Amino acid sequence: MIRFLFILFALLFSVLPTQVRATDELSSAKRSPSTPFNIKQTPFTLEGEWQVCRYSPEQNNRSDCRTVNAPGSIEDVFPSLDGFVFYRAQFTISKKLEHQALAVYIRQIRDADKAYINGHLIGETGQFAPNFEKATLYQRLYAIPSSIIRFDQTNELVIKVYNHARPGGMVVAAPVLDTVNNIYRETATQESLLMIFIGMILLISAVQIFYYLAQPEHKENLLFAVLCVFESVYLLTYSQAALDSGINLTSIFRINMLLFALLTVNFFLFVSSFFKQSIPWFIKGVLGLILLLGIICVTILPIDWIYHVLLILQLISVCILVPYYFYIFYQANRQKLPYASLMTKVLALYIVTVLIDFAIDQQLVPLFITGIAGLLSPIFLITVFIAITFILIHKHWLYYRHATYDYLTNCLRRSSFEQRLAEEIHRIHRTGQSIVVALIDIDNFKQINDAHNHLVGDQVLQEVVSRTRASLRDFDLLGRYGGDEFIVAAEVSDKKDATQLLKRIHKNITSQPVMDKNEEPIEVSITIGAMVAEASDLVTALQMIEQADDILVHGKVKQKGHIHI
Repeated sequence: MIRFLFILFALLFSVLPTQVRATDELSSAKRSPSTPFNIKQTPFTLEGEWQVCRYSPEQNNRSDCRTVNAPGSIEDVFPSLDGFVFYRAQFTISKKLEHQALAVYIRQIRDADKAYINGHLIGETGQFAPNFEKATLYQRLYAIPSSIIRFDQTNELVIKVYNHARPGGMVVAAPVLDTVNNIYRETATQESLLMIFIGMILLISAVQIFYYLAQPEHKENLLFAVLCVFESVYLLTYSQAALDSGINLTSIFRINMLLFALLTVNFFLFVSSFFKQSIPWFIKGVLGLILLLGIICVTILPIDWIYHVLLILQLISVCILVPYYFYIFYQANRQKLPYASLMTKVLALYIVTVLIDFAIDQQLVPLFITGIAGLLSPIFLITVFIAITFILIHKHWLYYRHATYDYLTNCLRRSSFEQRLAEEIHRIHRTGQSIVVALIDIDNFKQINDAHNHLVGDQVLQEVVSRTRASLRDFDLLGRYGGDEFIVAAEVSDKKDATQLLKRIHKNITSQPVMDKNEEPIEVSITIGAMVAEASDLVTALQMIEQADDILVHGKVKQKGHIHI
């Protein structure tokens, strides 16, 4: 019944002229704050006592006025308020500001508002019932016509608020009176930074999609890319662009709620995918419930109930998902998974940032923390996303390197060597040079493993590679062909030049024994089989490798420990 009377009251007001309506609204308030704000310079924050009035339908729409501090919740003086309320303050302004174009800036109001100075409407955001448009996501900037301000006299600022289904009003910050240029500059800077953040996050998303297309088995890249897209659209709902889009603001608010649910689900999927953790059935049920609530918010749920759903989503996140996140972190670190420690720190920072936002949203923290968090949250967000990006890029790079290079010896893998060799053969056709491909086999390597152990055998392999690489130029190719076989490709001028190169490699490897960890010498002997191709030879990389392999096999039968070319 009360809500019906409020709606009827709003309908009656909507048919009156603006100026008459404003006058009636102002005259309905019976009591004003005791001391006007004295403005001698700008910017000036109208922080302190305000008069707040509400209508009482039970008393024939008589106003009930009290004093409240701004910023602060209306519910501090009117518990469970749901409907129309007036903020009212008086101020005097120095005549020396007469030639400045002034404006009122309000960081946030829940939910829709109209602002008046001396009875004149200077701006509105959102719409009152019955065509309600919730503008709770947006800042207000209202320019003040100089003709309506009385300098060196008392002026009156009234902000009429339609507060709907949630504690609200000016809960974040008190209004600020400043010059139009200063406020426009500040708000434009904030909007530009927001758009830069959105652009950076979308760029991160594009990078992750690129890596996913290169490695489809790494689903964490795709999930993080989708997370970035959702986060970008979520931030966009808070922007001036959304406010100016012409889209119904209540619809944008509903989309904001859906995006919140999608972000919650997507973030959990990303974390579990990155750490390779399976999702138990009850967590799957929780994620399904969150997704369902988000869809309901944007479709059939009455606007009055959305904040109840938001509270449910926040409680689920805090009481179920957050503890499970830290269980995943514990398991990942216990199992010593790659990047577990670093990623745990980064994701924990993100979770703490989200929890602080929850506390601010529910007005559970002091205002000074709200202000600090408002400044730091975007910085933390972009820092976390960049950090996650670097971790995923490094992980991708290691995956590529391990797929390209042998883990033990840091030589090219066989397939990668063949691909690079094909490029080198194509290049010598243009330069007119020759190319040598040589296979290096460690003689009696099995006996080394049997006489010592496989760790010593690995040490021998690494030393052979180190000595071979010392004989090559930076752009020559060195790969691991098999267990104890390595392959070399180098550009040479002719067969004689190739022979000199192979003699140098042979000497570097065999001239000194390899010392094990106990400083015991291990003699190493190698056999080399090689072939040389000139620029005019029409051979492929695979043919050269196969011919060098045949030469090596026959050479080991004839005479081990020598070069066969």
